[in-house]
This record gives sequence, structure tokens and C-alpha cells, in this order.
Amino acid sequence: MRLPQGWRAFDLSYFEMSANDPAYPEIYAYCSAPSYAAGETVGLHVSTTADTFDLKVWRDGTRQDVVLEQTGLAGVFMPTPMDAYQAGCGWPVLAEIPVDPSWRSGVYVIELRATKDGQERISEAGFVVRGAKKARIAFMLTSGTTTAYNAWGGANHYLGIHGDDSFGPSPRLSLDRPHERGFWVAPANFPYLSTKPEQYRYKRERHYTGQPTGGYALMMGYAWGANSAGWALDNRPFAVWAEENGYEMDYVDQYDLGNIPGVLDGYDCLVIAGHDEYWSWDQRDALDAFVEAGGNLARFGANMLWQIRMEQDGRQQVCYKLGADEEDPVKGDPENGHLLTSIWEHMDVARPSAQSFSVTGIQGIYATYDGGSPRSSGGFTVYRNKHWVFDDTGLIYGDTFGMEEGILGYETDSVDYVIQWGLPEPSPLHSPLEGTEILAVTPSMVDQYDAGGPGSAVVSQVLGDDWFATKWAEVIEGKTDEDTVKKYRYGSAQMVVAPKGKGEIFCAGTVYWFLGLKWGDRTTQQITHNVLRRFTR
Repeated sequence: MRLPQGWRAFDLSYFEMSANDPAYPEIYAYCSAPSYAAGETVGLHVSTTADTFDLKVWRDGTRQDVVLEQTGLAGVFMPTPMDAYQAGCGWPVLAEIPVDPSWRSGVYVIELRATKDGQERISEAGFVVRGAKKARIAFMLTSGTTTAYNAWGGANHYLGIHGDDSFGPSPRLSLDRPHERGFWVAPANFPYLSTKPEQYRYKRERHYTGQPTGGYALMMGYAWGANSAGWALDNRPFAVWAEENGYEMDYVDQYDLGNIPGVLDGYDCLVIAGHDEYWSWDQRDALDAFVEAGGNLARFGANMLWQIRMEQDGRQQVCYKLGADEEDPVKGDPENGHLLTSIWEHMDVARPSAQSFSVTGIQGIYATYDGGSPRSSGGFTVYRNKHWVFDDTGLIYGDTFGMEEGILGYETDSVDYVIQWGLPEPSPLHSPLEGTEILAVTPSMVDQYDAGGPGSAVVSQVLGDDWFATKWAEVIEGKTDEDTVKKYRYGSAQMVVAPKGKGEIFCAGTVYWFLGLKWGDRTTQQITHNVLRRFTR
């Protein structure tokens, strides 16, 4: 693929990876599984050019609770395959971490330190410790999306540099590789992907420059994708707020839903926060079964869009996205064609996202972001103010909230709707759950248009107008005429509630809901309390 005009080669080459040089100081690691139960042992796969290394493990949350330190571990340097991003690194286990039964459920960060020729190197890995199901809330890390954005080794589902000197996304990504800097640990003032300056508070500098990587991330040595996904910047803010407010939660990893039968059994509520763009068929099966049996889903996040498949014993994530019709080997397979890794609404998949969440990413996508509704208010407009979700907020019809904190963006979810007697009502276009109530709405855009900035200009030049809208029309309905494309041209962010089986669903409809919690917005906090209290009573 030729480098598009306006994109710097430096942007595309900035992917964290091994230097593959025994003389160069470095240390990297990854865990053999995403989560562990008490009594299990974490296998830590390490490659370092130092003779020895040290590690420290802490539970991350409102504070760093150190649970283990090891020093003087023998280091081994292992060459990294050029296609490690899809094939895995194949490094040996150089350290084992026994999960003590006294450790609380949560996210545990492993800090690794190594010194070579007087130069110290630090990197991080991490894992989830699952709970003993004593809590009423399960909090899920959105790991499918984290993997999609992690470009360690040279590629992710968006960009990449390959051994044949070509560039482009990789449809196959291995879990047997480290995460780039910023996915496990990042500064508290790291700016987010938005045009709303209020979000930055401590550092009023736009991160996203419109190039494939942002200026601040490059300058500070962090990954482009680290503020789009991952624990540190995407999941952690909600977890910290919940702990500060006295909510006890057991933690699970998204991959657990497909790997561990019944992992959600016994919980009253599953909480998802941030960016959960990528799901597998069996992960959705587990979620749907949980809600239909009486569990509640509190989803303070958005951008439900792509089906993934897990292959190679669950250690490789596959997503061909809009290249699936030409490249995905299950295309046309009479038994597995429904596992095509495209959008869930694709005619071959035919499992609309709204049947699990009552909203979908295809009619939302961008708000306060480059050329996607860049001058949006950044907050919600209230319609059904008498709903229990708004109890004790003082909001009335037409009020707005969350603007200062920029809770709306950078990607959103919704369904098509009509205004009837002054209230938004879902249309049948995206197959929303029966009984869905749309509580608050703000416009967003399905495509990005040239809004005068460098980023939107490049996107408009490379993709053209109506790129996503045309693709949705093509793969959902098999037509690209104007009457079909216009169904998918515009979107919104929607806060919705819906019944499903014996359970209930709340969806915030925006990735950045957690910013209202992080920055102390009273209304966002009260709504979150209302949902969690109702779903665990």
C-alpha cells in the first residue's frame, strides 16, 4: 500500500518492538494468560539483554499495593520474530508469580527493571486476578479492543509495517507479545482523543494531531493506541472511582467470557467501562445468557462494532474488518460463515449489536473528534428526565450535562430514531431490543469530513466522504445507492435502558463517560450511582 499524502513515514514507523540486538539495553514481557484465580501461577515470558532483572507486582487501583518483589532473576535474550505481532514472540517463562489467596481481585501490574552497561530499562506487563464471587458486581476489562490497538512488534488492527516493506493493518494479532508503553501504566494527565480542551485540565494540549500517532504520545514515548484502549487510560478511571465510592467488584477479563464457562454466574451486575469495540461470538453468547437469566448489564462505554474470532487456542485474535468479504477464510463457509469478522450487522453475520446492547456502533462513531462532529457540545441533552436513571439529578427536559468534562466522545453508540411527540423513539432499522427507551441524545457522525484541521483533511482525502456509510449500506443491504447510504450517514450518542429476558441493560452510549467520574461531574456520578444501586439491590 502506498503511503498516503500527508502521512509521515515516521508516524507509521513508531511502533514499539525489540531492537533484536543483544548489545542494546532492553526488557519486555507478557503473561501466559489474561487472568488467574487464587492458587494459580502466572507464567511470565521475558526477553532481556541484561544478565539479571528485577520485578515488582502491585494491585492497581486507588493506590499501588505492592504484593511481591523479586530481584536478581536470570535474564535471557531471545530474538523476536519479525511477524511477532501476529505469530507471537515465543519467549520462555523466566519468572513465575504464584497468586496468593490473600490477593484481592483486581488488576495487577508487573514492573520489570533491567540494567545493561549502566543504562536502566523499565517495562510493564499485567494480569487480572479473578474473584471468589463474593462481590455482587463483576467488572470486565475490554481486552479485545486493547489487543486491537496494541501495535507492539509492528502492527495492530489499524496500522502496521510488515516484513515485505508494505504497511497496513494486520487482521491477526497475537496475545503472546508485550503491550506497548501506556497500556498498563500512564500519566494521570495524559490527554485524550478529543477536541474538547476541558478534558485536559492539567495539560491543555491536543494529543491527536490527525496523523496516525499524536504529538504528545510520540514526544513522551507512549503508544498511539494507549489512550484509545487498555487498562491505564480506558478502564482504570472507572475502577478507581468505584473503589473510592465503596463499590466492591470482582474483576474478569473479556477473554474469560469465551474461555471460562459460567464466569459471570452468581453476579448481579456486569460493568463495562470505556471502549469495547471488539467482541467474539462466544463472548456475546456468555453476556446474553447472563442478562437473559436475570443479570444486569451496566455499560458505561460504547463503540460496539466488530466481530472477532479467537484462534490458536485463544492466543490469536482475528478481525479482517471491512476486508472480510475478500480475505476472511470463513467467508461463504456453510458452517462458520456467521463468524465472519466484519460488523455484526453484516448480512452474513446477521447478529445486530443492538440485540445485546440495544445500541450499535454503526450509527454512532465520532463526536468531538477531528472531522467527526468536532464542535459538538461534548455532553448529553436530556429527554426522559422523569426516568429513574435521572433520580436526584435535578435535570429537566432539554437540560444538558457533561459538557465541561467532555463525556461525549470520542466514539459513540446509538440506534436510528424518530421524534414522536417531542421524544426520541427507536426505529426498527438496527433491531433494538423491544422496550428500549432513549433517555438522552447528542448528534455524532458516522464519517469524518474535512473540518479545516490537518487530521480531518487527511482522513477526507484518503477515505473520501461517506466512506463508512457506503460500506455499511453495501455489507448490510448489498446496495450503495443514495437512498440506502443516507440511512447510515448520520448518527448520535444515546443513553438508553432496555429489558432483556429477566435482566436489564443500561448503556451510556459514549466511550468517555468515565471522564465525568474522573473530573467529578455531579450529574454523571449520580446517574452512575443510580444504575449501580438499582442493578445490585
